[in-house]
Amino acid sequence: MEGPMSCTARPTVRRRGFAAALAVVVAAGLGLAACGGGDDSVKSGGGNGGSGGNGGNGGTEQPAGDAAAKAYVGLSKKDAIAKAKADGRVWRITREDGEYFPATMDYDPERLNFEIDKGKVTSATFG
Repeated sequence: MEGPMSCTARPTVRRRGFAAALAVVVAAGLGLAACGGGDDSVKSGGGNGGSGGNGGNGGTEQPAGDAAAKAYVGLSKKDAIAKAKADGRVWRITREDGEYFPATMDYDPERLNFEIDKGKVTSATFG
């Protein structure tokens, strides 16, 4: 039976199907955009970043980097930051007096990570 009711039912079904498909495409696009490659690392002077206590440099050892990092151990917080700035290094504080600070999980072999206790750098690593 052809009539006004059958003509309006089909476009409504098509619109709903189109709207659902469009919603899926938009959601997928937003999901992929969220995976994009922006740089969210803390840069020089970026102070309070942190690794959540996992410490180290992700298991990748760099002897020359380790020697350079050790030059910061024993310095006061202020002196370590000043030295990092003078050396043109990116830095962040990952832990200070038992408090861990949030940070990105990306590995940057040029970035210094400081752990500080009672105003002194007790650990410095690159990563």
